Amino acid sequence: MLAIDQTELAHALFEESGDALFLLDPDTDTLLEVSPVAQKMTGYARGELVGTSAAALFRFESAGGLHRLKGAFTESVVFHGQDGFLLRTKGDAWVPVSLTVSRLHVAPKPLGLITARDDRERRSALAQARRVEAELRTVLTNAPAALWSAERAPGPDAFSGWQFRYVSPLMARIAGRGAEQLDHPFRWAELVHPADRDAYRAALRDLLAGGTESEQLYRVQTGDGTRWVTDRLQVVRDAGGRPVRLDGCLVDVTDRRRTEDALRQSEERFRALVEKSRDGILLVDEGGRVRYASPAARAVLGVAPDALTGTDAFAQVHSDDLAVARRRFARALARPGEDVVATYRFRTPAGEVRLVELNAVNRLADPSVRAVVVNFRDVTEREASARALAKQHELLAGLFASVPDLLVYKDRAGLFLGGNAAFEELAGRPVRELVGRHCKDVFPQEWAERLRAAEDRVMATGETLRGKERVTYPDGSEVLLDVAVAPLVGEDGATDGLILVGRDVTAQERLEEQLRQAHKMEAVGRLAGGIAHDFNNLLTVVLGNLELIRTGAAKGPDADDLLAATERAARQAADLTKQMLGFARRQPLRAAVVDLNALAREAIGLLRRTIDPRITVTFEPTEPLPSVAADPVQVQQVLMNLCLNARDAMPDGGTLTVRTECAVPRADAPDRREFVKLSVADTGQGMSADVRAKIFDPFFTTKEVGKGTGLGLAVVYGVATAHGGHVDVWSAPGAGSRFDVYLPRAPATDELTGGAPRAAAPRPKAAGETVLVADDEPAVRDLARAGLEMVGFRVLVAADGVEAVDAFRAARGTVAAVVLDVGMPRMSGRQAFDAIRALDPNAKVLFASGYTDAAPLPALNATTRALQKPYIPRQLATAVADLIAARA
Repeated sequence: MLAIDQTELAHALFEESGDALFLLDPDTDTLLEVSPVAQKMTGYARGELVGTSAAALFRFESAGGLHRLKGAFTESVVFHGQDGFLLRTKGDAWVPVSLTVSRLHVAPKPLGLITARDDRERRSALAQARRVEAELRTVLTNAPAALWSAERAPGPDAFSGWQFRYVSPLMARIAGRGAEQLDHPFRWAELVHPADRDAYRAALRDLLAGGTESEQLYRVQTGDGTRWVTDRLQVVRDAGGRPVRLDGCLVDVTDRRRTEDALRQSEERFRALVEKSRDGILLVDEGGRVRYASPAARAVLGVAPDALTGTDAFAQVHSDDLAVARRRFARALARPGEDVVATYRFRTPAGEVRLVELNAVNRLADPSVRAVVVNFRDVTEREASARALAKQHELLAGLFASVPDLLVYKDRAGLFLGGNAAFEELAGRPVRELVGRHCKDVFPQEWAERLRAAEDRVMATGETLRGKERVTYPDGSEVLLDVAVAPLVGEDGATDGLILVGRDVTAQERLEEQLRQAHKMEAVGRLAGGIAHDFNNLLTVVLGNLELIRTGAAKGPDADDLLAATERAARQAADLTKQMLGFARRQPLRAAVVDLNALAREAIGLLRRTIDPRITVTFEPTEPLPSVAADPVQVQQVLMNLCLNARDAMPDGGTLTVRTECAVPRADAPDRREFVKLSVADTGQGMSADVRAKIFDPFFTTKEVGKGTGLGLAVVYGVATAHGGHVDVWSAPGAGSRFDVYLPRAPATDELTGGAPRAAAPRPKAAGETVLVADDEPAVRDLARAGLEMVGFRVLVAADGVEAVDAFRAARGTVAAVVLDVGMPRMSGRQAFDAIRALDPNAKVLFASGYTDAAPLPALNATTRALQKPYIPRQLATAVADLIAARA
């Protein structure tokens, strides 16, 4: 054996070592010797290192490393390959090193040896490896597939001992769960959809049992639903054939699957659309041969689709249409992509001729089609229906134009869309010039505004409104229209516009007024007997008292009393005449503020003179009672009709009760207006339910022929509704009847109709003005002259209208006022008025008459006034003085 000098060997190893060696005294931490590599690594010379502190050359990258290094020097602790240390260089730079510290047991004392290996290359390689790994992980993380790998430790079976080596974060995102829930590869099976789970586990079992790879498509349950994935697995086995590594590639194919499903569904829908559609489809090549026919061909053309394939597309075209059909097909060939529409007659194998509408498009250049696509449909019935509809439209248009009522329809904005000839006549221009215009552009503003308000209400509520309007045609004629505004409802039930209907009811209104007037006169006739009796009693008083005074039978105070009684009787006769004239007067509805209690008292006073004494008349007024807005004459007529009907219902006597009171509206009233109620009740025969249901019908009566016209209660109902009120009836056989008439309350005012007469005005004083008095009654003429002369007027008299005109002409320029009786021979008061005004347009005229309806008066104003007969001299003198003093 070769003898080796141990000292030489140790020296050689120390000098030739590839690592930096530092020999130190552990007790003093002083370096005793350094190797050449240590000098090279630090940049210090041996003399600069020997004797220095070893701790000054090293530091650890984290806390505690230097303490461990010193411990290794002083204790018998050896550590190897300790990373994280840095070695100081001469330029104060620090080089990463790994240290091995050992304790050398030599004489005379143990020494410490630090072996430092330059760690820069290793660290650079490690950093590069880590960068590569990080980049790889980034690539794997961002890859569309979720990759994973697992290794198996020995276990009892193929399913145990598996642990993940790598798992792509995408797996957790696909599952919609945290990565911590995927702690081993077979936990994934728990996320598979229950319907696919058994198949997944079976495939995995077969793979581990002996396969090498597998691929599956299944669903995964995620936190927000279900997703489809494809799963590709590979198995790596050891030499014994046991599975030791499992690699997986998981791809989310949900979007692709949905796209495929949508495409499949689209194809199925398209196929169903083509196969189930009543419209047919033909694919025709450029030679006119049928390449495909949809199932609808059987229903339209009478030929099975398979039988059409390969045949001439023009074979069934009617011979009269064949040339046109070929030209249209040539046009489709010449113009790719353009729709060519045509309608031809086709003849079915059964000989039936059908009208077919076609639309051909050249798609020969489209690789997916390569044909002329022809859509066709049977329009035989449609064309027949269209012809029938056209005829019906012509009929309806003719009816629309010939209807005498005004018809017009408008859109939701109130613009005219159309109207008939009657509407054109009212508008004074053709309908084509009215389309797109508003009412305000065609009719007077006041009527247009009322009509627009009604239209807005109909659009808002959907109800139909009716009303009457007086309108003037372009030729100046005035008519009364019954106007109805109704909603124009579309197929969906919504209001699409408005329909306006106007009917000329001028003649109807005139007839109704004549009927009401006739009934009033019937009521007057029924009252005539009692009125005549009462009037004769008054005349007896007047004539008797005058006879006693004229013969001297009564003198002094007795004569004065008789004169006073005569004056009272004459006034009562005048009031009685005035009431009868007012009741019988024909006039339109003129609403006024009426004291219903005062009006009822006057009517009852008139009634008591004619009623059977066996009938007790009672009046039960409510005091105070609000005024009503009504026509006093028509309300008086209502009261008289009800009272006379009550009288006729009690032929053997009874009680007639008239009552007034405030009333609340009925629950079914269209608004909540306040009313005053006028009730007339009797204790007569009463009515059955059948009779009560008809009592307001015109001409319905239960009285004997000649005892009534059947208009009384119809007039009562008409007057009440015309005033905005209504009538309620209660009656039972043998229990009497009660009629309740509701009239709307009027605003508070002091101007009442039916109130107490005003106090007599003082006698005026004249200044000698000339007054012309014309009256055909000498006594009245003399009375007027005496009364006017007593207050200072100069009076001219005339016996008729002709004399009045002559006298005015003779005294022209000096007559301050003219008093004319309305009804005079040769020339009436109205005719005399016209003649006098022709002589002097500013002449002041006072009409005096007891019945002005005999000759209608001109418009009354400051220079034309009227005085009701009978009058007393003071009233005449006052009226003449006021007329003279009035300014034109």
